[in-house]
Amino acid sequence: MRKLPSLRNGYETYVRDISVVFLLLLPLTISNALSIFAGHALNYAHLKDWSENFFHFSNLLIGIYPIALCIITTYYFAIKNHTSPLVVVPYALVMFLAVSLSNDLVAPQWRLPNNPLVALVSAVIAAICCSSGRLFPLDPLRPDFVRQLYQQVAHLFAFLVLTMLCTKLTGFVMAEGDALHQKISLNPLTFAGGMAYQFVLGLLGAIGINGHNFLFGEKQQLYLDTQHNLAAWLAGDAPLNILSQGFYDAFMSIGGSGNALSLLLCVLFFSRDRRHTILALSAIPLVMFNINELLLFGLPVIFNPTLIVPFILVPLVSFVLVYFTMSMGWVPPAGTIVDWMTPPFMSGYLATQNSWAGVCLQFVVVGVGILIYRPFYRHFACASRINSRAIFRKHEVERSTLKSFIGDVNQAMGRYISKHDVSRRVSRMLSRGEFVMYYQPQVHLNDASHLAFESLVRYRDEQGNIKPSTFIQDFMELGAMYQLDQLVLDLVLADMQKMPLVQGCRIGVNISAETISSAEIVPYIAERLGHYRIPATALEIEITEEAILKDQQQISANIEALQALGVKVAIDDFGAGYASFSHLLKFSFDKVKLDRSLLLNVDQARGQNLYQWLAKISEVTGCAMVAEGIETEQEKAFVASCGIDICQGYYFARPMPLHESFAWSASCMAAHHDISH
Repeated sequence: MRKLPSLRNGYETYVRDISVVFLLLLPLTISNALSIFAGHALNYAHLKDWSENFFHFSNLLIGIYPIALCIITTYYFAIKNHTSPLVVVPYALVMFLAVSLSNDLVAPQWRLPNNPLVALVSAVIAAICCSSGRLFPLDPLRPDFVRQLYQQVAHLFAFLVLTMLCTKLTGFVMAEGDALHQKISLNPLTFAGGMAYQFVLGLLGAIGINGHNFLFGEKQQLYLDTQHNLAAWLAGDAPLNILSQGFYDAFMSIGGSGNALSLLLCVLFFSRDRRHTILALSAIPLVMFNINELLLFGLPVIFNPTLIVPFILVPLVSFVLVYFTMSMGWVPPAGTIVDWMTPPFMSGYLATQNSWAGVCLQFVVVGVGILIYRPFYRHFACASRINSRAIFRKHEVERSTLKSFIGDVNQAMGRYISKHDVSRRVSRMLSRGEFVMYYQPQVHLNDASHLAFESLVRYRDEQGNIKPSTFIQDFMELGAMYQLDQLVLDLVLADMQKMPLVQGCRIGVNISAETISSAEIVPYIAERLGHYRIPATALEIEITEEAILKDQQQISANIEALQALGVKVAIDDFGAGYASFSHLLKFSFDKVKLDRSLLLNVDQARGQNLYQWLAKISEVTGCAMVAEGIETEQEKAFVASCGIDICQGYYFARPMPLHESFAWSASCMAAHHDISH
């Protein structure tokens, strides 16, 4: 029973993914259909030049369809996996073109890649590779541009190697497929082969796969054989075959795969479910051009054990019916190749050499299809009404409309646009303003000569206005906290060169969870201390409670390595909600800074008892204690009564720029000198 939800979720994901991809391609598909319709209309109006232009445009749209499929699929999976399509699309096109051109999978007329299956596979592989590599568009203004550049070069080279392997594998599969094809012939020009061909197409369509992509070789061969037969028939050298490209296009896919027009009319005639009726009405304009994706994914038909049976059965019955009718001479065989998007009934008229008998035959085929679909559809609709929790209930009209399908894509695209805006903001900050450091003192209540500061990064815009540190969230969203921490560390160390660093003075630098869990941070800090000639004993690294929930083994090793250099390590904002007391025993912190939120309840006995108890942590761990967020005389007195000597907060001083911190330090030292004398 536990497997059912996962299977259901997998089903829902599969349906939604393939639905969105094909629905995103609907504008291209519908434009192609309209071009064909306009071409036929203009041809009947004896405007041959204009008609040829529209047919030429239709052929062009068909030629670029696999490339568009590759791009759209890549786009969808990229934004679904929170990766930039600007990065993934070139990868997918490289693989698609390389595999197609190397194996001669190109259209003869346009010399463009023409295998939709290769397009889909290339898109999926590219999306997986880029999302796992967490690649972003290169931005020369980002602080980590050089590292990102070389990372993408290495990643692309590895992808090119993978592309070469895929090219060889495709060639191998094609060779094996040709060998298998010679042993097991699936010839649509024979009765048995045609039945098998229709069965495979229906079976694949029932699981959401365009069967023509898998039977691409057979479809191409059918088209070529039909052209040869038509040429020989027109020359009087051969009779007209019953089974041909026109036979399948005009009579086996009326309204789309599964003879979807029969299903649509069945829903309209027999449905008691208003939502199904609305879905069918919405699908009419598409089904009339043999585009059945909205209906196919809307009920749904795919993976639907009830509707799969008639979906496969109706084309098989239609095959036998049409073949028998034409072999008896009641309807002329298809004497031309009609485009698969030619509307039903028009296609029957054109395929049978302008014979109304072809139209009548299509009406019969649609009617028989309705009769076959009817009991299966009514059973499905009844089950949907009775059991509101049935799996397929979720996939009725509300979750099947274009708005619902594209809504997920729009939401994901909105997240990508938001991230792009964040990147632009950060780039603008790096290029137009400057980051500066502010310093807030930590005051020792019993020793005024004690000097310590916490550094806080600020941004100064072009007008000289200081902005709050909300921009840090932008760096977090971009995954660039490590680069920001490097920038801050350099700014602080540069300022420390100008500070009168008396014995025991320390400057605290906040670093993120991403940075403290990196194996590269300790060597980097050691190198920068040496570069600026700052003693390690003057530096203090502050990490938040959240950070120690990351890679604890690496963090513990980094803390010990920093302390071995002489750098002190403090845990900041303790009590804000993440860490437990066991972490204080597990990690060898030098200082614990109690978060201001713990002071908010000291007007109550429970809050006072908690704070007093926390203040005794130093007796167990040996850590120095710092009370953060002191804003009133009463809070200062309470903290002092708890035995905490070091305080930080607005009561003593707000964060200040470097030159003001000099003045503040000088005044404190002067006051201490006067008192001592």
